[in-house]
Amino acid sequence: MLDDKQNHLLQMGVMLTTATLVMSAFIAVAGVFGMNITIELFTDNKHGPSRFIWTVIGGSIGSICLYVGAIGWCKYKRLLE
Repeated sequence: MLDDKQNHLLQMGVMLTTATLVMSAFIAVAGVFGMNITIELFTDNKHGPSRFIWTVIGGSIGSICLYVGAIGWCKYKRLLE
């Protein structure tokens, strides 16, 4: 019974570590956009804030898909139940 509980805790650790990895990738993208550099995405006369919002939405959806894919791969390899 203790081995079963330990296995469940290890699986939860794998899921949380995967979530941390995916969020770190999204934070790195946000860090690049937070730098004090001049890019066309921030100019209001060309693209405006709507283009930036689509970038954030795309990054969020990409992070979620990456997380679901990683968890699916772990289940495929039988690392998770």
